[in-house]
Amino acid sequence: MNRIAHRRGWLPLLLASAFMAALPAAAVADETPIDPALPTPTVPAGTACGSDSSPAWYVPPASTPQGMTVSIGIPRSTVDGVTNQGVVHAWAVDGSQTADGSVVGTPATYQSVYVPLPLADGHTYAWHASTYNGTAYSEATEPCYFRTDASRPVTPVVTNPDFPPVGGPGTPTKAAGQPSTFSFSSSDPLPAGCTQVGAPDCESSGLDHFEYAWDQEPGIGAARVPADAQGKASVTAALTWGTHTLYVVGVDAAGNESQPSASYTFYVPWQLPPPNPTTLDLTAPATAARAAQLTASGKLSAAPYPSGEAVHVVKSDLAHPAGVALPDAVLAADGTFRVTDVPQVGGANTYTVTYPGDSTHQSVTASTTVQVSRSATAVSMTTNAPSYAYGATVKATAHLGTTYNGRILAIFAQPYGGKKTLIKTGTVDSHGNLAASYKITRKTTFTAAFAGDYRYAPATASRTTSSYAQVSESLSGYYGSTHYGGILYRLYHRTAKATLNATVAPNKAGQCVQFQTQRYYGGIWHTQSTSSCRTLSSKSTANAALSLPMTGNSKFRVRVEYVHSSKDTGNLSTWGAWQYFTVRQ
Repeated sequence: MNRIAHRRGWLPLLLASAFMAALPAAAVADETPIDPALPTPTVPAGTACGSDSSPAWYVPPASTPQGMTVSIGIPRSTVDGVTNQGVVHAWAVDGSQTADGSVVGTPATYQSVYVPLPLADGHTYAWHASTYNGTAYSEATEPCYFRTDASRPVTPVVTNPDFPPVGGPGTPTKAAGQPSTFSFSSSDPLPAGCTQVGAPDCESSGLDHFEYAWDQEPGIGAARVPADAQGKASVTAALTWGTHTLYVVGVDAAGNESQPSASYTFYVPWQLPPPNPTTLDLTAPATAARAAQLTASGKLSAAPYPSGEAVHVVKSDLAHPAGVALPDAVLAADGTFRVTDVPQVGGANTYTVTYPGDSTHQSVTASTTVQVSRSATAVSMTTNAPSYAYGATVKATAHLGTTYNGRILAIFAQPYGGKKTLIKTGTVDSHGNLAASYKITRKTTFTAAFAGDYRYAPATASRTTSSYAQVSESLSGYYGSTHYGGILYRLYHRTAKATLNATVAPNKAGQCVQFQTQRYYGGIWHTQSTSSCRTLSSKSTANAALSLPMTGNSKFRVRVEYVHSSKDTGNLSTWGAWQYFTVRQ
C-alpha cells in the first residue's frame, strides 16, 4: 500500500482528537494539504526500520501488547506560536488494519509516539511519520517496514560425549586440560497456528546465535557462537578438574532469548584410569570363491563398548599389496562385529582389523587370510632335443595358456646335484612362448613357472634332458706324425712304449672307463681288444699301455668309453674320439 494513500487516512482519526474543533468542517471532506516548508520528523538510528523487500525484525514490548511505540524527532516544535505535532501512521501490509498516533512537540530531541495498532506474531507492518501544525502536514518520512517475532527460541540442547551429564549414564572419556567439544542445538518456533515456514504471516526471524558462559548465567557481553542453518553450533574448550556447568542461551535474529537457558552440569576428572588390555579374536573361512561374498567375524574383549564405535578394516591382495581400506565395521556393545567383502582378486586376501582404542580400552590389531579361488591355466616346457653332447647349448621353450592380466613366465635350470637357477624371465610372445638358451654339462631339469595373476592360479611345468659325459684322449710315446687320407696318425717305433691317456668331464672319480683297440686290414677295421674297467683317478683320469706289433707299417686306432654306473645319474655313457697311429721298424 503506497504512502500517499495512507497519509489521506490520517484525517478521520485526527478529527477525533483535541484538535477537531480547530479544523474547518470542509477539511473532513477535503484532503489535508501538505506544506513542504514544514520540517519532516527524524527517525533515530537503531530503529527497526527496513524496506518493503527486506523488513526489519521487531520484538513487541510486553508492556504494550495492543499497540506499538516509536520514537521520532520533531524539529522546531513551536513556530510562530503554533505548536507542531508529530504524527505516526501505521498499517498492516496485508491491508487488514491501520492506526495513527500523535504527540505534541516539545524541546526534547526524540519523543515516543504510541500507536494503538495490535501486532500479531509473524505479520508484516509499516509506518511513517509527519509533522502537523494544525492546518497542513509535512512530507512524510520514508516508510519503515518490520516483521514481528514475539516467540522465544526453544531452550538449547547441550551434548558432549566426552563428559556425560552428572547423574546420567556413561563416564568421562577425557581429563582436565584435554580439549573437548560441546554441541548446541535449538530452533526458533513459528507463530501460533502456523505449520509451514514461509506461509503468509508465518514468518519467524530464525535462530541467529548462542550465548554461553561457564559456571554462571550468560550476561551482557557473554561469549557467543553463530548458529548454522540447522540451528547447531559447537564450542571447544580445555577445562580444569572438578564439576562445571555450561549455561547456553539461544538468540533469534529479532533478539528474542530462550527462557530458561540450558544448563549442562558435568564432571572433569583429574586424570583417566589406564585403559583395559584388549584382545581381538578374528575368524574367517580358509577358502572362498572369487566374486562371492565372504564374511569375517570378530570380537573384542573388555566389553561393553559405547554406541557408535567401529573397527577399521584394510584388505591386501595381489592388486593391492600395500592394502586398501574397506568400510569400517560397526562395533556392537558386546564387542562383536562382522566384516563382509566380495573379493574380485584371487589368491591370498588378508584382512587386517584395527580397533584404535579409547579412554577405557587399549588399541589392538589382528589379521586373517582367506585363499580366494583362481582358475587353472596351462603351462608347458619343451627342449629342442632329449639329450645333448657335453657343453652343448639347449634351447628351452616355455608356453603359457589363457590368463587374465599376467603374461610373464620364468625359466629355471637345475643341473644334477646343483642349485636351481633362474635363466630367463619375461613376457611371452603373441603365441604364448618364451625361449631361453643354456649350456648343458650334465642331466638338467628345466622348469617353467607362472606366478599367477588376479584370476588365474600359479602353475609350473618341467622337462629333464640328458647330457653325455665328455671323454678327452691323447697318445704319448710317439716320435712323429703323418697323415693318411686326411687323418692324423702318430708314428711309433716297434720298440716304443705307447700310452693312451684319458680324461673324463665332469669329474667322474671312481667311475669306469674301457679302452678299445682296432687294426686296419682287408679294407676294414677289426677290433683287436677291449680292456676291462679301469677306475678313474681323483682327477678323473686313466691311461693304458698299448702293445705294439713287431712288424711295421700296420695301422691302428684306439678310443676310450666312459661307462657310467648306477651311482652316476648325471651323465650318459659315451665314447671318446678315435686316436690313430702306425708302427714302423
